[in-house]
Amino acid sequence: MDLKSQWLSTVLIAACLGGMGGWLAAQQQLQQPLERLNLVTPVFVFDRAKLIQSIPPNASQEQMAKIVDDWHGQAKKLSNAGYLVIDSTAVVAAPEDVYVRQTGR
Repeated sequence: MDLKSQWLSTVLIAACLGGMGGWLAAQQQLQQPLERLNLVTPVFVFDRAKLIQSIPPNASQEQMAKIVDDWHGQAKKLSNAGYLVIDSTAVVAAPEDVYVRQTGR
């Protein structure tokens, strides 16, 4: 075996071992947070004030009732799926992706 192929083999083996070591280290570091994540109830935040503001001023009583019923239906579906649903008036801070967006009409 010439020197070039021996050097290439050594680099390849080192890279594989380094990659495996990095994967094992990451797996070890993530083990506890992933286990803890399985114990946390997922949360969705509903913004009732934004929902009310989004109702057109000329909406009929039936349209307003349907919007609110749809909102409650969405919350009930999430609750049935195991999510905790809270109103934004009680939220001090939350990531943007936990807010439930109103579907377009």
